[in-house]
Amino acid sequence: MAENRKKKNQQKFPWWLTPVLLLAVLAIWFGGEALGRGFQWLSDSQTSESTTTAQKVPSDETLTVRFLDVGQGDSILLSCGEDTMLIDGGPVEEGQFLVSRLNRLDVTELTYVVNTHPDEDHCGGLAAVLAKYPAEHVYSSVTEYTTKVFSNVVKYTEEQGRQIEVPQIGTHWSLGSAAVTVIGPVQEYSDPNNGSLVLRVDYGGTSFLFTGDMEQKAEGDLLESGADVHADVLKAGHHGSPTSSSEVFLTAVQPSVAVISVGADNDYGHPGADVLARLEALNAEIYRTDTQGEIIIVSDGEKLSITTDPTSREPAAGKDAPFVGNRNSMIVHNASCAKLPGEENRIYFNSAEEAEEYGYKKHTCIK
Repeated sequence: MAENRKKKNQQKFPWWLTPVLLLAVLAIWFGGEALGRGFQWLSDSQTSESTTTAQKVPSDETLTVRFLDVGQGDSILLSCGEDTMLIDGGPVEEGQFLVSRLNRLDVTELTYVVNTHPDEDHCGGLAAVLAKYPAEHVYSSVTEYTTKVFSNVVKYTEEQGRQIEVPQIGTHWSLGSAAVTVIGPVQEYSDPNNGSLVLRVDYGGTSFLFTGDMEQKAEGDLLESGADVHADVLKAGHHGSPTSSSEVFLTAVQPSVAVISVGADNDYGHPGADVLARLEALNAEIYRTDTQGEIIIVSDGEKLSITTDPTSREPAAGKDAPFVGNRNSMIVHNASCAKLPGEENRIYFNSAEEAEEYGYKKHTCIK
């Protein structure tokens, strides 16, 4: 009887389950492949970004993000601990101002320079910056482009013995205690705007999203990829153009603060009224460089402190300075010159060299 019980318990594996299990395995495997960038197998050492928790930051450290006032363009300076990162450099004519502004902020070198894409209003001023400041890493969405402006960025990068790097999705680095992650573009695009590098910066429990000139097509693709776009602070895409900042994208980001880097009275009608309305509907605080000047956001890892500086483009010199510039003609004079502009058009400099950094040319009265 014992032998019969043993045989009864040794049931055979149902042969008909074999093809079923095989099909299930193949479905899982190829289903994952079909999902492309939005799906990946995670090893024991990998974690999904959406499940990570806020990291503690040193009590004596902060992350400072400055949206510099470079007119119709983008330039953002981030500093944390001993590291600095410059995202974009505004248009060519802002190059000397940018150098002057970095000087006044006591910047001596840059850990990272990021050009989101090669349009002139984003890369133009970087040549002047790279000619002045050493950079440990220079990133861009491309390594070559058809314009002289971008060629100059390449030139001054190579003169430093560096090469422009094109970071891949998931590339990350540390900025002090802040974490910088490249989350876009998730596809290749013929339009440089949609090909903009998209950076996420996390500092403690606070987060920032920098989108370059990414437009709605790339926004949608980014959302479909499953990237974590939720952020406290959003640098609005393409200077607030209605071609960017779709309702779906903004709803996913849920920004508490939106910063629009834009030139006063620009020819493009930026920022678009519909973009402003979408942001207002989300109760986001809106800051604009055209009306408020430089926007400074400081994070301690838990909360944000925001200030504006409408005088950031002004030199520190007072009315007793030895050099006087004409705001209209962009000519600088000795203070004793007989051809000084009216008071309403004056700007004061401590030296002719300082005036030149702001883009002024010397009058013949200066030898």
